[in-house]
Amino acid sequence: CGADAGFLRTDRTKLKQNLLNLLGNASKFTRDGRVRLEVRREDETSVAFIVSDTGIGMSAEQQAQVFEPFVQADATTTRRYGGTGLGLAITKHFCDMLGGRIGVESAPGKGSVFTMVLRDVASETHVPQTAASAPAPSPVPEPDEDAPTVLVVDDDPRARELLVSMLRRQGWRALAVESGEAALAAARRRRPDAITLDVMMPHMDGWAVLAAIKADPELADIPVVVVTILPDRGIALSLGAAEFMTKPVDRSRLAAILRAAIAPSAGPVLIVEDDAATRDLTRRQIERLGVSTAEAVDGADALAWLESHPPPALIMLDLLMPRMDGFAFLDEISRRPALREIPIVILTAVELSAPERERLLGRAREVIAKGSTMSTDLASTVRRLLARRPAMAATGTG
Repeated sequence: CGADAGFLRTDRTKLKQNLLNLLGNASKFTRDGRVRLEVRREDETSVAFIVSDTGIGMSAEQQAQVFEPFVQADATTTRRYGGTGLGLAITKHFCDMLGGRIGVESAPGKGSVFTMVLRDVASETHVPQTAASAPAPSPVPEPDEDAPTVLVVDDDPRARELLVSMLRRQGWRALAVESGEAALAAARRRRPDAITLDVMMPHMDGWAVLAAIKADPELADIPVVVVTILPDRGIALSLGAAEFMTKPVDRSRLAAILRAAIAPSAGPVLIVEDDAATRDLTRRQIERLGVSTAEAVDGADALAWLESHPPPALIMLDLLMPRMDGFAFLDEISRRPALREIPIVILTAVELSAPERERLLGRAREVIAKGSTMSTDLASTVRRLLARRPAMAATGTG
């Protein structure tokens, strides 16, 4: 840093993100070389930040496109070094917002020099209230164990705290992580019902996280809401985001978006159970997810309901019932083509024998044991199966 660099009055968050993007980009393309940051006073009104490296460099044609979204040197570079090609586009966007400029000088095999010049804002006409000066939210009770889980991904601790507080006030469980790498690990470990994702994060930004989630078959169904100061809604939706919001967050709108993503309009779920207490517990757990229900006391009652209503989105089926038990009900369903595609989940308090399990193969999606963990297993199963049946949920057809 030059001794004459002096002070720079600018947006600290955008400057930090730009430097992280430039240094991260230089490090990614430099193996066994050097990355250098120099800061110097350009003139009385601006300061220059120069990031140089001894990496792979770029041709003139590549330099002309390097600040465009999704552009990297070539396909081989993308495969070898990874990334979404959005970091430098974001950097240029922020430079423009701050009244600055950015350029690059490079040659293949000889490294690159990125020069970012930012204007020194001598005075601020308006200083908005920062998150740090906002009043701290009051404590809220811990949500129920079977409540939907939302993973909050943001490197700003205050932003994480505010989102977690909002989610808990809505009755949801919240997990919070501060980096893209931690987000992917938490998503794979905990399988959240939804994710809120910041974009501006060091090392692995939100675009890279979103692309990785949607490329993973085990995670791709999880709805992701991008929450950022960037105005790039089109990029978010093209990468697979369920929705996009700009900061500062409208909490009521975010809550509505998450409710729609976690429990899409669907139903009813038909509960076939002869025990009134278990039937009531199952109904309450499902309706807590925002999904309507219908009830039947045994298989014969369920068949009568199905004859007079459109097919339900899901059937929760007990096996041991009077008149017509669960196995006989499944036999009847298999004879009716219009009902065969309805997902059926078995609820049972008994250990199934090998022949009984064989009878259920191909006819029931899952078996949930009645007991202490039933509520959690039931809520998770209902959310997952309904999320995979958007057409039936919307139309009520099989």
